[in-house]
Amino acid sequence: MIIYQKFCLILLVIVGLLILISGFFSLIIIFILKPRRPIFSFETIDIYSYNFDVPDSSDVLLSTVASVTLITQNPNKIGIKYDFSKLQILDNGLVAGMIRIPEFYQPAGSHNLRVEIDILFRDLDVTSIMSGVEINNFTIKVLGDIGVHLHVMKIELPKIKVGLDCDVAVDGRYLISRNKISSLKAVKNYIV
Repeated sequence: MIIYQKFCLILLVIVGLLILISGFFSLIIIFILKPRRPIFSFETIDIYSYNFDVPDSSDVLLSTVASVTLITQNPNKIGIKYDFSKLQILDNGLVAGMIRIPEFYQPAGSHNLRVEIDILFRDLDVTSIMSGVEINNFTIKVLGDIGVHLHVMKIELPKIKVGLDCDVAVDGRYLISRNKISSLKAVKNYIV
């Protein structure tokens, strides 16, 4: 019985030390490194191909393949490496497309790093744009997981899986005008 009590006491001390050490390192990371979110924004979009489809209903569906230039900023004191990822684009709760993000690295304190990502939309409903109703802003939901490696003093830490669930705001004023889209309605498979 005494051996069992000594074993439990030693195990309790070891667990307590591990909790104390992990808390100490967490405080160092929070108060000294002061982690902040990386900043992402879109710069340009290049459309490789698109297809308008008008099924039996009055809806107008758009399928397109595009490349988007993503501008990234890392205000942190540590570098961040992102693994290759595929994210889903949702429109009204339904999967409307996919974003393919290549593997890339954000150095510590970097600004205006450009990354080319590929976007595929399949049967996206653009009826509201075609109707001529003024669209100022709307959002698209993006879901998925991204593998992240932190780089501290040129040492790559183990991978962390980050769940992404965000709304991307789209300014409708910069979309193609109704007249330009209407003139493309008759073309079944138009490739740019």
